[in-house]
Amino acid sequence: MKKASILVIDDSVDTLELQRKSLELEGYRVFTSQCGSDALTLLSALQKSQELNLILLDMNLGDMTGSEFLKILEKTNLEIFNNVPIVFFSGADEIPKSKAIGFIRKPIDLEKFIQDIRHFIEMGTHALFAH
Repeated sequence: MKKASILVIDDSVDTLELQRKSLELEGYRVFTSQCGSDALTLLSALQKSQELNLILLDMNLGDMTGSEFLKILEKTNLEIFNNVPIVFFSGADEIPKSKAIGFIRKPIDLEKFIQDIRHFIEMGTHALFAH
């Protein structure tokens, strides 16, 4: 069975690399971006070339917040906004009400992180219609 494709967006290089390596070891295809503007460009390219199953989105991206990213994504790429589940991750205690289907708290525990990712991918589009 083909493993899911995941886009990880985080301005912290260390966190981004840790997540990328952890997900790749589990067999996932991983794309990464260090800022919101680059991620938006990457999403446009990915939309044309293949299916994306999950977006992991940090709440603070350096050039914009996670909430700002979602607002821009909704305006510029409604197909991905409506069809790809989004999970926030942050060191904050809570996240703002949004389209995100879940939340992973930093610092991440790798074992729990992988379990959470499996869960969110299994939820997939079912969770999108629950919002």
